[in-house]
Amino acid sequence: MIGWLRPKSLYGQILLVAALALLLAQSINTALVIIAINARATVEASSMLVARVANQVERNRLGSNDDSRPPMRRRPPAIALQSGDSPVAPLGFSSEPELAERATEYLLAVDPQITSIRLSKGPFANLPATLRNQPVRPLDHRFGGGSAPDRPREAVLLTMKMADGRWVNAATSVRTRSPFPPMALLLQTLTLYLAVLIPLALVARRIVRPLRALTQRVRDVGLTGDPAPMELRGPSDVRDLIDTFNKAESRLSSLLTEKDVMLGAIGHDLKTPLAALRVRIESVDDDSEREKMAASVDEMASILDDILMLARVGKSAEPLQPTMIDALLETVIAEFPDESKIRFDQPEIRIVAPIRPVLIRRALRNLVGNALQYGGNAKILISQNDAWLRIAIEDDGPGVPEGEIEGLFEPFARAESSRNRASGGSGLGLTIARAIAQAHGGSVTLRNRASGGLCATFSIPV
Repeated sequence: MIGWLRPKSLYGQILLVAALALLLAQSINTALVIIAINARATVEASSMLVARVANQVERNRLGSNDDSRPPMRRRPPAIALQSGDSPVAPLGFSSEPELAERATEYLLAVDPQITSIRLSKGPFANLPATLRNQPVRPLDHRFGGGSAPDRPREAVLLTMKMADGRWVNAATSVRTRSPFPPMALLLQTLTLYLAVLIPLALVARRIVRPLRALTQRVRDVGLTGDPAPMELRGPSDVRDLIDTFNKAESRLSSLLTEKDVMLGAIGHDLKTPLAALRVRIESVDDDSEREKMAASVDEMASILDDILMLARVGKSAEPLQPTMIDALLETVIAEFPDESKIRFDQPEIRIVAPIRPVLIRRALRNLVGNALQYGGNAKILISQNDAWLRIAIEDDGPGVPEGEIEGLFEPFARAESSRNRASGGSGLGLTIARAIAQAHGGSVTLRNRASGGLCATFSIPV
């Protein structure tokens, strides 16, 4: 749930920020609308109250007992009215100066002798009983849809002093909010979200899709040969980014090609004199010296092969081929003269994966050779889960200090510090194995086993 509320992708963050901004804006708009509705209800109640009181004053001033007036149909009173010797001042009522000013102008036009006009608003329940218990007809009766209205929550109170010294106190309820505006606001909010978020989602998707393709292409750099340039899609900024990447990838491919040509020339130029030297060594009479010189030449040729292999891993011309992993491991094991020291647990099911067989065979040969070299034996295990193929090579050697494990992957780094090839190798085996795994989108890891020895895990996605 928290991950959904805090998306990590650009697409999710754009939609989340837009949704929160709309929610904030709509909340402010809703608050302003509610304030405006309340203010309008207060103005309506005050206007009605002043008009009714003014009408009553006018009737009293002209003589309301005139029998010549036509009879009027009685209606439920909309206001509660009382007169007395003092004004009513209930708790919680606050003055409304602007409305009081308008009421004063209106009432003085009816009777200029009226004084001390005050208009206030407060809780309906705090009105005196003489005003609160009179039959008050709430103004929202016509909005109730025929059902009985709720008891008013707020009231408007008008107090004024007449010419004869009497105080007139009049009150009416303030119309409560109708359930229609909140529903309208909810529909408005949903409409706003649909009108803004759907187009925004489409635009964000148009931006994100080419970025995702570009991310995958960057992740695959060096894992394939020379792929075609990416299609320019999306807004102009994204298209410029893709175009820049295509140019950078083209320059990188050219540099790698030049590097391969250069390495091929270097390899040829170095191997030729080494081969000639190997032939001349055969003319040495001393058998012991001849063998030492031949071993040195073979070591140089092997190191040169390792260096060239490491340099060319990143841009291999070998295509991916569906390969049975167990059969590939059997061919690797067959290359070692001491097969009896290698234990291979066959998987229960055949595992077929798209790999570059020559490169993978070289990587596994290096890992198995290290296990035999430093542990004296090797145990090979294959597993596949979560779309990953894992080949573990375990040995019973002394292991490696934890702080030195990562350093073993550096070129020419070895767990055995001597330069004797018979005991230490060239120091490029793990480096080449990791480079090959990375060329397949995977990795090679080392860890010390709890029971002793080292475990090298070769992992690639399938």
